[in-house]
Amino acid sequence: MKNNKIPIVYIVFFLAFLTIFGAFLFLSVYKPKEYFNPYIKKLESALRGDIVTKNFTLVKSDRIYAVYLDPDYIAHTKRNLFIDLFSIYTGINRKTIAQKLHTHQRTLLAIVDKKTKQQLIYLRRILDKYRVFLSVNGIRRGYDIESVILKNINGNLVFSPLFRRFYPYKDIFEPYLGSYSKEKERGNNGIEEYYDNILRPGRNGVIKGFRDVGGHIIYDKNAYVKYPQNGKTLKLNINLVLQKRIEKLLDKAKSKFQADEVIAAVMDSKSGKILALASSNRFDPNHITQKDIPNMKISAVRELFEPGSVMKPITFAILLENNKVNPYEVLNAYNGKWKPEWRKTPIRDDEARQWISAEDGIVYSSNIVLSQLALRLSAKEQFYGYRKFGLDKISGIDLPYELKGRLQPLKLYNYPVYKSTSAYGYGIVVNFVELLKAYNVFNNNGIMVTPKIADIKTDSKQIIKPVTANEMLRILRKVVLKGTAKGAFIDDIFTAGKTGTAHVSIKGSYQKIYNSSFFGFANANGKKFTIGVTFFHIKAPFPNYFASQSAVPLFKNIVIIMKDEKMFGGKDEGNN
Repeated sequence: MKNNKIPIVYIVFFLAFLTIFGAFLFLSVYKPKEYFNPYIKKLESALRGDIVTKNFTLVKSDRIYAVYLDPDYIAHTKRNLFIDLFSIYTGINRKTIAQKLHTHQRTLLAIVDKKTKQQLIYLRRILDKYRVFLSVNGIRRGYDIESVILKNINGNLVFSPLFRRFYPYKDIFEPYLGSYSKEKERGNNGIEEYYDNILRPGRNGVIKGFRDVGGHIIYDKNAYVKYPQNGKTLKLNINLVLQKRIEKLLDKAKSKFQADEVIAAVMDSKSGKILALASSNRFDPNHITQKDIPNMKISAVRELFEPGSVMKPITFAILLENNKVNPYEVLNAYNGKWKPEWRKTPIRDDEARQWISAEDGIVYSSNIVLSQLALRLSAKEQFYGYRKFGLDKISGIDLPYELKGRLQPLKLYNYPVYKSTSAYGYGIVVNFVELLKAYNVFNNNGIMVTPKIADIKTDSKQIIKPVTANEMLRILRKVVLKGTAKGAFIDDIFTAGKTGTAHVSIKGSYQKIYNSSFFGFANANGKKFTIGVTFFHIKAPFPNYFASQSAVPLFKNIVIIMKDEKMFGGKDEGNN
């Protein structure tokens, strides 16, 4: 007897198959507006470029993430479980999470780091296992983790990259390194601002593809990945070990000599590379407070000051270039006090001498001798001579907002009083880097190079004859051997330079406050370095405010550190 039930079973299965296939075909052709598109797009934030030296990373960007909560995906009966676990994994207060759950709209819950992001991805799996998430339009997820955030910038909604700017060495190389402004999304001061266009992140990355039930993109042949365009890495010439050790010296010197600030720089004389540029006044860009604001001033390029006697070698070099002086000729030093008819008050020297050679006017820092010599220059020779040394131009160092020095107007150099005072560094103002750049000419065969902090190409120009530069180097060596800088002598290293101690003028009146400087050189084994040291507003008692007592010992200690770091040759020539 035949079984008539079998065909009926086949018919039932066939009809079920047709129903399922029809439903699939219908959904493929027509989707309700609220249906969740299985093909999704995610943005991956571009990062700001790192700032590095040879062996160290001074600044880096770490990607951070915005966590968006969607309360509609959280089951009402499981909300307490969600709040408890989310608070444990993120450290966010339970009350805050509960308040966000009552908004009934997608909302920003937190900004988290990479480690917390990974924890939240793991937590999502746990919450899904316990059915904390509801399925809406075919997807179950109560929160999204994004590496970009939507911002209104100048009236336009843009996806802004999320990252944390991190300075692992805290206050080292500040304020010259600068900081990053999250609000303005750009560098703030220093290298960060000067090279903002290089460091700035480009376009964000894009990832497209089909998603799984958890809302994650499936990386298969249908996925599309376009990597983010990060900012470029910027390499600096700074020797970080040298920088740190100099900063420690400056901290002690500032306290000892009661100065407002002490700055120092080490420059490769031939290449113009800045190997160290340090200040006693620094701040931690990771945690800027109100009290740090004064320390953000980059005094090396923004503090204009009368240079005092460090101006004398530049004046002497101009005299040599114009054949207006014989270094060995003898001049009357008037026992330390000279009252010419064109002066209301006498010109004085710190040491009384009767007759000295022209070059000894540099060696013993005689205002009287330099005043007499300056009278030999025409107004144009003196004015344009100073200008050739760049004393009324910005130095060109890669730091923002540099203030250029100021000379007396050309016509005033027709008057003896202005010739005289400018010759020994009063009545004109310069910045620290301008002087460093000018002095470097003497240690580089008369070639001026533009100092650079970043490892980039610089420019150079012959501004005085090599014979003049070498003659000045010889005279400045005598300053160390027998003059005002005997404390800078080191047995196996050629050191030379000039001291300068200048009264500080406040509201047109000179006070018992001083700026003390030493600009000089340290050469050995074919290595040549130009080094500058300046104390701003020394209040130490006599005689400690003199550069011979303050700036010179600091210069010597810097050279000793350089020798210790084998920067003058030998194995392992320093670590950048």
